[in-house]
Amino acid sequence: MTVTQEFDSRVRPARNGPKGAPVVGIAHELRKDPLNYFVGLMEEYGDVVEFNIGLTPVVMLNSPDAVKHVLQDRFEDYPKSRFYRAFKPVLGRSIFTSTGETWLSQRRTASPCFGGARFEVMAERIVGATAKMLDRWDGFDRAGEPVEIVHEMMRLTLDGVTQALLDMDFIENYDEVHDALTVILRETEKRVWSVAPPPDWFALMTRPRYRQAVDTIDRVVRGIINERRRNPRDSDGLLTTLIEAHDAEGSGDESLLKDQVVAMIATGHESTACALAWAFYLVTQHGDVRDRLYEEVDNALGGRDPQAADLPALQYTGMVFEEAMRLYPPVWTISRVATMDDEVSGVKIPKGTTVMLSPYAMHRNRDIWPEPEKFMPERFHPDAVAQRPRYSYFPFGGGPRVCLGNRFAMMEAKIMMAMVIQRYRLSVMPGQEIVAEPMITLRPRNGIAMGLEKRR
Repeated sequence: MTVTQEFDSRVRPARNGPKGAPVVGIAHELRKDPLNYFVGLMEEYGDVVEFNIGLTPVVMLNSPDAVKHVLQDRFEDYPKSRFYRAFKPVLGRSIFTSTGETWLSQRRTASPCFGGARFEVMAERIVGATAKMLDRWDGFDRAGEPVEIVHEMMRLTLDGVTQALLDMDFIENYDEVHDALTVILRETEKRVWSVAPPPDWFALMTRPRYRQAVDTIDRVVRGIINERRRNPRDSDGLLTTLIEAHDAEGSGDESLLKDQVVAMIATGHESTACALAWAFYLVTQHGDVRDRLYEEVDNALGGRDPQAADLPALQYTGMVFEEAMRLYPPVWTISRVATMDDEVSGVKIPKGTTVMLSPYAMHRNRDIWPEPEKFMPERFHPDAVAQRPRYSYFPFGGGPRVCLGNRFAMMEAKIMMAMVIQRYRLSVMPGQEIVAEPMITLRPRNGIAMGLEKRR
């Protein structure tokens, strides 16, 4: 594709990138098709691409060494950029948006809840949530009705993450939370790429659906916190841990606690659900992959429910999920801002420059991924992984700010995929156009309707 644009003499040309239009830079072109646009930039300009989004200077980095430099080696000099301000109305000062000591304190508090002795308990709860969904699917199967896989995965991962991490049943709130998060994600995506994003108060005042969605999340989560305080549990789950840490600190700032819980619910289920939906879609399109999955799951489980101890035997299942995240990374772009002058890949990065990293584009770098558009789970066999640079693949980010729940997400995905594969053969209903929608996460636009066939 061609990404060059008309040159305007009033705009200082970028050293290596599209020149853009006066004032708005590449903003208009970016909005049309951001996924292919970023891939096109990488293919045309290489490892370093310079452009403006509005008046914001941006450097897009497309090499594993550069990604490592920003996310790991010099992460303290590259905090999250101004684009993340659009998340403030819903995620506030949570671990997702905060920096410095605020971020570090929240991470230290939450980290123990994602592994250790709780791992087996979390696996059991994921199994329970998936079994409930499959029992419900039996009703669809008997009625000869399809399921909408994105909706189902959103519901399942929300149920799984709240039971496994928060030690609570959240499913009765699913519909209003899902609908509210969808509105928020679409509005946030618009604000992220806006040339002149309106301040939070103005966006909330002028967009009633957006304000209502934010209020819904706020109300539901405050209700969850209040209920746990009224009925405390002898639990080391994340919700109890966050409440106890907050109360021990004694700040009395309930909004910060609310922000933390919202972040865990919103980010803890959305990205995994998107990746699972894409994984199931891709499996339906590749009979050889589907058959190999059947073989692995049947041999590993023998018809019973999985346990944490079965995870190593579900190696190919994990490879399928990782290849789905390569093609459709839930978080498809990451941005940071340079807080001091730097140099990356031989290019000077002035202080204040926004640095953009796109997993979606990088995962299609032909120098690293032969036939990048082809679905090949074998790319994630341990021997193949060992041959690639560490930061050629980063669906969970990387460095000290790597996604806190990455190990949990892989466990969750393996269990959920194995249980679905064990019971059902899925097929994509005809007449659908399957298109990726680049909101904050990468969802299939309009969902994917899938038929069910019970495996014998």
